[in-house]
Amino acid sequence: MNQPTVRILAPTAFASALDVLAKETDPGLVSYDYGPATGPSPQSITSRLQAGEACDFVILPVALAYAEIGAGRLIGTPVQIFASTVAFCVPSGAERPDLSTEAGLWRALSAAPSIGLSAAGSGTFFRDVLLPQSGQGSALAEKLLTVTDRPVGTAVADGLVALGFQQKAELLEADGIEVIDDLAEVARNETWLVLVQCAGSDASAAKAPLLDRLLSTHGRQILSAHGLIPAH
Repeated sequence: MNQPTVRILAPTAFASALDVLAKETDPGLVSYDYGPATGPSPQSITSRLQAGEACDFVILPVALAYAEIGAGRLIGTPVQIFASTVAFCVPSGAERPDLSTEAGLWRALSAAPSIGLSAAGSGTFFRDVLLPQSGQGSALAEKLLTVTDRPVGTAVADGLVALGFQQKAELLEADGIEVIDDLAEVARNETWLVLVQCAGSDASAAKAPLLDRLLSTHGRQILSAHGLIPAH
């Protein structure tokens, strides 16, 4: 008897890793549907949950998952599956700034003629946390460009901006750049993602075997290869 396909909504940032996981550990058993984790777009996961879209599970950052549980759109206990970290990037062949200390980070941000950010997630972290702590105020703010028509790494490779900041998993997918992930503590922004069941789904029996495959030795290797930190 064929098992029904489990449908999971997940952030686009992690599509590369999750597609490989689905192909190599869950062939034909899992279908991922991607969108921004949150935001006003009707394609964002939180918007789709609010609209009542049917799914079996979602993968979301911890805080968003608990908010959706509180609203009754998700049920059960969230289970950590991986953490995402951020990174900077420069064009291939460009000098790599030392960002491993706060002094080096602030110096590099001051020297960069332009800095590309995503519209949400890592971009929000940069604007809300790094920008105020930089002590550079409007001088730094004026150099920030929110990239909406392509990945931040691609914008750097295309010469649209000199320095990029985004989820490491996304930057690793871009050609023509060098990723810098040895960052000062203030810039690391480790975000844990959890798997949670959707209200109204009858796929609760699929959760344990799904987690077993996601966090198997092979599953963890796939997550690590795509710049993510697997849960223990």
